[in-house]
Amino acid sequence: MSKLQRFENIIFFLTLLFLPTQLGRHFWPDFSFVYSLPIDYLSPVFYFWDILVGLLFFIFLLHKGHINRIALNLVFFFILTQGVSLLTSVNLGAGFVRLEQYLIVSFFGIYLASINLKEVKKIIFWGLTLAVMGESALAIAQFIKGGTVGFWILGERSFSLSTPGIAKFDFYGLEFLRPYGTFPHPNVLAAFCVIVAILLRGKLTFVAASLTIFLTVSRTAILAGIVSALWLLNKKWRLLFLTLLIILLPILYTRFSSTFNFDVLSFVRREEQAEIAIKMWLQSPLLGVGLNNFIPAASDQLLAGPSRFLQPVHNIFLLALAETGIIGLTGLIVLIGYPIRKRRLLPIWLVIIFLGMFDHYFLTLPQGYHLLFLVWGISLSMLE
Repeated sequence: MSKLQRFENIIFFLTLLFLPTQLGRHFWPDFSFVYSLPIDYLSPVFYFWDILVGLLFFIFLLHKGHINRIALNLVFFFILTQGVSLLTSVNLGAGFVRLEQYLIVSFFGIYLASINLKEVKKIIFWGLTLAVMGESALAIAQFIKGGTVGFWILGERSFSLSTPGIAKFDFYGLEFLRPYGTFPHPNVLAAFCVIVAILLRGKLTFVAASLTIFLTVSRTAILAGIVSALWLLNKKWRLLFLTLLIILLPILYTRFSSTFNFDVLSFVRREEQAEIAIKMWLQSPLLGVGLNNFIPAASDQLLAGPSRFLQPVHNIFLLALAETGIIGLTGLIVLIGYPIRKRRLLPIWLVIIFLGMFDHYFLTLPQGYHLLFLVWGISLSMLE
């Protein structure tokens, strides 16, 4: 193995290890504000992970140069269908921010699609295993402390149980912090754990991921995790898993039943956002309102709740339809539809589609599209 190959392997390992982190430098031009409020989704960000991906792809081209043509064509089509929506964009700067982020993460996906997975199997396993273990340890520490541990160097944000708008779990009058890890929300942390656990199928990863998902009490991730575990585990582990579920049933019942009484706001907001998204699409059915323009376009429509809710619609397909129209939605469906043919990864793709029906992070948050293109690239590599 050459020195350049060893260096590439090291960078690849670091890319996987730091995949869940969000260390970056935000910039705040005028277009990233709505009603004088800074909006993270609209802000240009220079991420440490982006540097790793750029370096990884550059080294790969230097000594190999063989690129998966199918992956390249799929990315080109996807970027084209997203970029054309900028013709109708109200906030052009925000659109270019998202387009640049998609372009960088697509390098990661193309790299994965172009390499021989058998040669880097151990790197993928240990890189993602250590990432899950690290996030799990941080999540447990945050849950116990009820706030930030202090790993700002990895992108951990500063918060506590008393922070306004922080995600909490109410268990018969007792409030607990839903841990974030280095993610912007517990739901994204839970999605990361579900997807990586299914991808690796290692016992250590499964235990750490399951504990973390439980602490986040993310409803959609818990449902996806339960179905996936019952589908993929062998008889012995399935019995153990069902026994654990029965023990945890009182907590799970409280979490899910809350959606019908004191915790209905998230569902009401999702319903209102879906109606707004459909109205946006009907106004511009072919191109939408512009990539990354849902928040600026919907900012004058107040949603239920005590504060202004400036977030994308919580459904990746409705989001694509509203922002990029039929053309952009077609690009998204083609992008994720082609690699689904690899049946070994079908459970992961079903999880992504299910989670994407209830949240937006696969298209709007860095760790979300990191995960999407991780699975996408591996799937295409397996199809070669």
